[in-house]
Amino acid sequence: MLLPRIISAIVMALLFIYAVFMLEAGGFQIAIGVVVLLAGWEWARLSGITRQLGRVAFAGLVGTLCFGAAIFDLQRELLWLAPVLWLMALSWVIRYPAEKLWQSRFARIVFGLIVLVTTWSAMVVLRDSSEFLIWLFVLMGLIWGADSGAYFSGKAFGKRKLAPKVSPGKSWEGVLGGLVVTQVGIAFFAYFSGFSVWGWFLLAVIAVVTVLTSVLGDLTESLFKRHESLKDSSQLIPGHGGVMDRVDSLTSAAPIYVLLLSFVGWV
Repeated sequence: MLLPRIISAIVMALLFIYAVFMLEAGGFQIAIGVVVLLAGWEWARLSGITRQLGRVAFAGLVGTLCFGAAIFDLQRELLWLAPVLWLMALSWVIRYPAEKLWQSRFARIVFGLIVLVTTWSAMVVLRDSSEFLIWLFVLMGLIWGADSGAYFSGKAFGKRKLAPKVSPGKSWEGVLGGLVVTQVGIAFFAYFSGFSVWGWFLLAVIAVVTVLTSVLGDLTESLFKRHESLKDSSQLIPGHGGVMDRVDSLTSAAPIYVLLLSFVGWV
């Protein structure tokens, strides 16, 4: 699977670069919408919907909600749902498997709808920013840095399991490694961008919250996959699994990150 994995990674990278640098705001919204629709088709399966018609209908509902948000310009307002959503997910992960609410198909469907619509909204709000490229690459750097730092520090020092019943491979040492890597990156970014000490502090706090939320997004998808006895969200991407397997951290991190940037007036 190494060759398909490499080819898929190259194709995804090229599509990402094209969407970011070549598409206007409207085209970018549509591109992100396509990703969200595919993720919606997969989320339906994580919610316990097994029939293809039901999965397509769920994806269609996600698209309809995103379209409605665009028509009424509700993207910023919808971001305020994200903190409530992910605090609830945190409770589910901590209390797994004792917590029963998330096992309800209806609860998972509603949760997925809000996750995907707020993700799309966050990317749209970010795209409308005059400093879109800077803040987008900071976001991606936080997600990739946290993932890479967690992987290497977890391999080297991981002993204390983060959530053994949900995702046995993750450790507290891995989370700490991800936080260290991203904070070093934020320090360099703040210094070379001319941030004040106060601005640096605010950015560091936003980075910590974003990284921890990205970890929670990964754990939450793992929880749903474990409940449905699935290894991957789908097989849409050769060598990588499904779209949700690639964007699970983004779906949790992006709405919180953009909401915090908006709250401090940077977006």
